[in-house]
Amino acid sequence: MTDQTTEDDGKQVRPFAAMLQEIQGGAVADQAATALQELVSAVNELGKKGEMTVKITVQPLKGNSQALNVSGDVTSKPPRPEPAAGVFFFDEDGNLLRDNPKQAAIPGVLREIKQAVNHDNIREV
Repeated sequence: MTDQTTEDDGKQVRPFAAMLQEIQGGAVADQAATALQELVSAVNELGKKGEMTVKITVQPLKGNSQALNVSGDVTSKPPRPEPAAGVFFFDEDGNLLRDNPKQAAIPGVLREIKQAVNHDNIREV
């Protein structure tokens, strides 16, 4: 992109990308590129939205009315996977339980019933 001239006052506007390349010696632009690549991968993997912010701070330089301190910061909020959930029940006191307190428990221990198989009548196909 090249420099642009605004129609309102004829001032020349320097492209933002050119300025971004110079902030902190290009470190902010590099961080933004890496953060964007990681964000795109996470969005693609999880199928959920994420966001990235490039924050530019401009403040007067103390003792010099013609200079400004310019810094940048990159933050990213990639999508997060949903945590695994388990089913719990609750009792009348609000305690979480794995078993439903309103369902009667089966007394005794369940046992496995094995059925005898006569292997003499089994044919291979």
